[in-house]
Amino acid sequence: MQLSNGRRAVYITISILIAFFLWFYVNNDEEVELNLYEVGVEFPNGDATLANKGLVLTNSDDAKVDVVLSMPRSLVYSFDTDHVHLIADLSSVGLSGVQSVPYSIIYPVGVNPSQITVKSPTVRNVSVRIGELYRKTDVEVRCKLVGTVADGYAAGRVQLLPDTLEVWGQQSDVVRVSYALVTLNIENARSTIVEQLEFELYDENDALIESSSIRASSSTVQVTMPVISATAIPLSVQFIEEPGVRLDSFDYTLTPATVTLSGDSTQIAELGEIRLDEIPLADLEEGEHTFIYDIPIPEGLNNLSGVTEATLIISNRDVATEDMTVTNFDYENFGAEDRVVEVVTSSLQVTLRGTEETLSGITPSMVTAVADLSGVTNASGAYTVPANIRVEGDPDVGATRNYQLTVRILPPEELEGESAEPGEETTP
Repeated sequence: MQLSNGRRAVYITISILIAFFLWFYVNNDEEVELNLYEVGVEFPNGDATLANKGLVLTNSDDAKVDVVLSMPRSLVYSFDTDHVHLIADLSSVGLSGVQSVPYSIIYPVGVNPSQITVKSPTVRNVSVRIGELYRKTDVEVRCKLVGTVADGYAAGRVQLLPDTLEVWGQQSDVVRVSYALVTLNIENARSTIVEQLEFELYDENDALIESSSIRASSSTVQVTMPVISATAIPLSVQFIEEPGVRLDSFDYTLTPATVTLSGDSTQIAELGEIRLDEIPLADLEEGEHTFIYDIPIPEGLNNLSGVTEATLIISNRDVATEDMTVTNFDYENFGAEDRVVEVVTSSLQVTLRGTEETLSGITPSMVTAVADLSGVTNASGAYTVPANIRVEGDPDVGATRNYQLTVRILPPEELEGESAEPGEETTP
């Protein structure tokens, strides 16, 4: 009977599978070799063991062995080479120099060692270099911050535990150590950070020391950095203006312009700003003036800026003065109908203050000295009274000081009967 092509292919495939399984069954117990290259030798408690003797292992990273194992083929498929360990015991080492120490081979869990034969090496020893131990105590631990905390927050003082280390190893390596450095990422942090970080060793020139033979009293450092809510509070100075003396005629800078505070949010919100001083602008003479202030921090709040003083520099840019002789006089605040007032003063020298542009447009004829009679309303005689200086059109100018005028208050008939010579002046 002739087979179809499809059935023939099925029979061929089945035959191949049967042959493979027969071959695998027959060869399953056949010994095969497994090569492991550069397997690192481990030294459990080796540092402590040698340190107690004043010694140190200087080349642990170089202790590697090529291993050839023989085992049944059936075992190879489940044998995990990553779990093969070479363990050496340094307890017998008592001298410095190159020493040969034995090691044991530890196989993966579940593997029967009796099924495995070590083909190579035939002698299970490894050469190690032992040096005299050199110690250095109180090595400073430093912290490098990377990034910035989130807006509205401030970083507190970093705490390190431990903040110093003891290191040991070969003298030529250890003497180079200046400090240990940990790096903490604080990017966009909104709460206190606590991390256990590994450190790197640096020399006095800030160059990284890449020696694996140096040991330390701790492998990590606990880094704690508080992150707290913070608010920038403006610093301010109140400038007191007068006619002719306005703030926009001055240049000034206040440094710093703000301080960062932490504490009760309600107290900070009510604070608003910190006022340092009140300065009458009229008291500032020409030129530049410098004021230094202590920054008062309200009780219960913390100054995170670390700045305790503020400096104000202010200079007069546009305020000028001009002297004028006033011959125009008047009086005010007098309502008595049975007496009359005469201004005795015939001329008055006054000094006006304002911007140069404003002063340039004022002439003496535009200025009037007005006697204030509010203090002598019920009096008669000659008096010296305060005078207000007024300028036609009310431009933004002012007098530099207080002025006075002499006036006489008499009944109409007495004033008309007197000679041009003024009488004796009296004081109310």
